[in-house]
Amino acid sequence: MENERIENPEGFSKRVVGGASINTEKWPTPDEGALQGMAHSSYFDRKNAVLLFLNGESDDSIKRKTGIGAKQAYRLIRERCLEIHPDGLPYGWRALVPYCRIKPYQRQKKIVVDQFGLGAAGAMQTLFDKHPDLQSAFDKKILYSNNSNKLVEIKQTRLRFTGWFLDQLRALGYEARQEWPFNTSSKAYYSICRYIDNLLAKNPKALAMSVGGPELVNKLKTGDGTNRPVLRFMQRVEMDAHKLDGRFCVSIPLLDGGSKEKIIHRLWVIVILEVVSRVVVGYYFSIRKEVLLICI
Repeated sequence: MENERIENPEGFSKRVVGGASINTEKWPTPDEGALQGMAHSSYFDRKNAVLLFLNGESDDSIKRKTGIGAKQAYRLIRERCLEIHPDGLPYGWRALVPYCRIKPYQRQKKIVVDQFGLGAAGAMQTLFDKHPDLQSAFDKKILYSNNSNKLVEIKQTRLRFTGWFLDQLRALGYEARQEWPFNTSSKAYYSICRYIDNLLAKNPKALAMSVGGPELVNKLKTGDGTNRPVLRFMQRVEMDAHKLDGRFCVSIPLLDGGSKEKIIHRLWVIVILEVVSRVVVGYYFSIRKEVLLICI
């Protein structure tokens, strides 16, 4: 399908989805300029179908322009775009990127590990779905922080956490039945480590406690100074970057008198603003795909 860009100038949709009008202007947007080939065309077909549906167009009209029916566009909105991202915002347009996983993988088939150690994808989450109390206890043990004056072990290794986890499964009869993870050579050590790392990454305080103890946790309380009051001109400046996605060609002059063409995917303008007056103190123009910030 041709990727005709369809805009929604009013913001709010004409159709009601889930009992409310949708404001797509507030939906987060992925890096559309980075999409290539089939991913690019598929993404814009979906986006245009969603916009046409919200604008009240008929099923025939949506299918003719995008190749996607009204029913599928509705499902894209309800089951993907309106789902909440880990950052607390709706997935929005990000959900329409091909192969973007909205919900964690849930295994449907019985776990059978082959001779090469394969076949256990999603086994960890399947086990936790079956034993939510075990997951809660394991999370509590990983995230534990000591607030008393008692002498306790702070930096527990991943091997210790893994040993505790396997002991709980032994008590539930998993080893006797030779079920996952006891039917693997590593006893799922690497899967457990990834789970621990992901959990700590979502909890900065617990991560600081596991790495540096109470002293590092106390340093987190100092803040970054962003909430300090600004009382006078030039007391504080801030940096902001604005981008324009597209396809541009830049001709670069060479020393021999010729030129070389370079395809540019994104234009960036980085500005330094004075907080009180909002005056632009300085700016920089970049043609990189991403902003490279170097603090001096």
